[in-house]
Amino acid sequence: MSRLRRCYNKMEKIFEAKPETYNSVRLVEEYRKFWRPKKVRTILLAESHVFTSADETQMQVRKLNGLAGYPRHFSRFVYCLAYGEKSLIEDGGPNKNAGTPQYWKLLFSCLNKISSNQDFSPILKTRTRNEETRFANKISLLKKLRDNGIWLVDVSVMALYNQGKKPARTKYRELVKTSWDNYTLEVIRGAKSKNVIIVGKGVAEIVSQDLEQFMGENCHVINQPNARLSSKARLEEHSRCWEICHS
Repeated sequence: MSRLRRCYNKMEKIFEAKPETYNSVRLVEEYRKFWRPKKVRTILLAESHVFTSADETQMQVRKLNGLAGYPRHFSRFVYCLAYGEKSLIEDGGPNKNAGTPQYWKLLFSCLNKISSNQDFSPILKTRTRNEETRFANKISLLKKLRDNGIWLVDVSVMALYNQGKKPARTKYRELVKTSWDNYTLEVIRGAKSKNVIIVGKGVAEIVSQDLEQFMGENCHVINQPNARLSSKARLEEHSRCWEICHS
């Protein structure tokens, strides 16, 4: 049995509501491995992807040019280009598919020095309305992130959010800690990255002590992309990501 499967089984026993399937968890890992850099320099350590139902994981993602071996099933995970892009799913996909534009902004800021929200135009529906141009921009961004050693990892291998809700605080901490101890910590150790940017102070409370033992001052913390911050504070965080990724 794989380490991912063993971790999932432990988390499944903790989850009070019905958890997503192991197939969904495995699909997320397939997307994550596809975009893993050969040499990891900076890890963005986020919380979790979004719950993806068993039926949704059977939805077919349109074949994309220049992405040989790219997974072809839908996942509510930013590395799946069809998440938030309805026309990339054959037969249209789920009714609700808003995606996570705030994470696209975070990824974009790792490679681009941001001075205003206008700078995000190439990857946003509201600014780049031509779909094929936007898709090409997103693919280009993900390839450049991979080429520059920047990799997104979730501390929880299992989705914690389902329709905007997450487990109660004690269960949440237990789930995150179980995933961290049984899977993600070793992924981070094995990557041997120069920097880790923890996305979210709640995540940092649980994992930063372990990380600091081998990352030292190269362990950084930023707010969740959907945290309530002023425009100025948000732009400062985006600038900080760029500085860390270029240090």
